[in-house]
Amino acid sequence: MKISTTARNLWLGTAALAGVAILWHIAALRVGLPVILPGPSAVFSRLATMICEPNFWCHVGATLLRGLAGFLLSLAVGTAVGLVAGIFPTLEALFRPLIVVLRSTPSMAFIVLALIWFKGDWVTLFVIFLVVFPIIAQNVIEGVRNIDRELLEMVTVFHVGKLRRLTVLYLPSVASYLAAGIAAGLGITWKVLIAAEVFAYPRTGIGTQMDTARVYLETDKVFAWSLVVIAIGLCFDYAVRAVSRKQEETRKGNRHV
Repeated sequence: MKISTTARNLWLGTAALAGVAILWHIAALRVGLPVILPGPSAVFSRLATMICEPNFWCHVGATLLRGLAGFLLSLAVGTAVGLVAGIFPTLEALFRPLIVVLRSTPSMAFIVLALIWFKGDWVTLFVIFLVVFPIIAQNVIEGVRNIDRELLEMVTVFHVGKLRRLTVLYLPSVASYLAAGIAAGLGITWKVLIAAEVFAYPRTGIGTQMDTARVYLETDKVFAWSLVVIAIGLCFDYAVRAVSRKQEETRKGNRHV
């Protein structure tokens, strides 16, 4: 059943992508100006050429490092804050206005402020943290809130130590909420990161290359780099989903045992 479901989803995804490519091709033919809207063949041809260039992986690697650094920092701080705020209602009341403010503030405002305050890679790190941190923290808080009260009473009655509570109760209980936060956070990380790179214009990075291509009206190159960012996002999304499914299967197996 799992294999057939996976195969069906793969076919549906492939069909959806094929439909988008067909519509894209038709739109490009209708426009008739590659500088405005290049066709799929031109974009994929440009992408193949870019991949063979020596600096391609340098730009991809620089963007990946910036994105992962900002995301991992957000994940660590957001998880810690979410656990503490979820366990202690007073601290939740203290952190909630900050989380709401950060989630409500446009990411472009963070980018503009970062450009004023910082230089280089600190711009992207600052922006990613402020955008992703509230997503992770809010999801962890919700996970702690929904822990079975009977389990909480049980660990209290048996005087389970704080570290033991964290490892056997809180972290496993919020795992699914944290996974959802990670998926959402990673999805927005790459969008915000590319925007920050376009404005900060670091020496290497996908955003820098996209803005340079825009200046020289290399629209096919802009599309090609966009496909690279989409591929990065899809890879991380599938990886997170695979890990989540594996953890869920392990958890169900342990219950039956």
